Amino acid sequence: MRQGRQAGEQLARKKDDKEVIAPPADDADTYALNREKPNERRGGGWTVALRRRGKKIVRLFKDSIYGSSEAAYAQARAYRDAIITALPPPTNLEQAVKIRKNNKSGISGVRRVETEEGDVWQATLMTSEGQKRESFSIGRLGEEAAKSMAIAQRMRWLKALPVKHLAYAHHAEEITRQNFDHQLDVVADVAPQVQMSEEEVVSRIAAINARFDAYRPPRLKVRVKSYGRGLLAVAVSDGGSPAKRKLVTLNTVKLMHGGALAAAATIRDVIEQFYSPGVAHWFATEHGNALLAPKSFDPVIGFNVTVWVPEKLLHQA
Repeated sequence: MRQGRQAGEQLARKKDDKEVIAPPADDADTYALNREKPNERRGGGWTVALRRRGKKIVRLFKDSIYGSSEAAYAQARAYRDAIITALPPPTNLEQAVKIRKNNKSGISGVRRVETEEGDVWQATLMTSEGQKRESFSIGRLGEEAAKSMAIAQRMRWLKALPVKHLAYAHHAEEITRQNFDHQLDVVADVAPQVQMSEEEVVSRIAAINARFDAYRPPRLKVRVKSYGRGLLAVAVSDGGSPAKRKLVTLNTVKLMHGGALAAAATIRDVIEQFYSPGVAHWFATEHGNALLAPKSFDPVIGFNVTVWVPEKLLHQA
């Protein structure tokens, strides 16, 4: 994993330096993965960025959420693989029969053209060997016959076209070959070929996002603030969906230290209910004691923090 992270960082550096580099023979460690370096405004993390089926898919996996760069990288890589396993890239056939916005004939690669010799219906197809083109005279054949012959010619070219997925990275090609080779059927029509509807694409992305949301360590939100003289509101939430929430209002008129100690005890009790004594002790040690220090806590300003509960604490009794 460390090698993959280092490879990703090296690739990112080269991109930043505007160097032109050839993709590696095996780019499983780096394909669609980019390292986000920490700065004064945000922490570090790994970004997955790719486009599938007309959808731009971007998701950030923060080091702070998963506990380390290595753990964030592992989640980012797993997410990328889940996306490319669920969503195949288009085939060259799909692209060849896709209707462009400026198309007027209703058939991709077939158009009516005015030439010096007269109007024609023309069939074209771009292949790896170059562009194929053949024209059929309207004056000699008639409008309908010329158009039909252009469509028939393009159909012959499409049937002879070796169908393949348009995956432009080694890792993507391997995943696609393993999961979607059954889609490489011979063309049956010149009409647009749709391997997967937009609704299905959106549904699959949503399902993957929901699965990876569940993998994220749970959040803990704590807000303490005075909303009136002698009253201190303590709100705790686990940030789940649906979330567990509890709001406690403390009357601080007779409490010492502006209610700081009472707020700390309340927060501890609620976190124990939501999680465990271990998580409550961790929050107090790492955050609560400093935020609620009696000498510095200002109830008018209060605080509102969101933290991520370490995975190891969730399995402790």
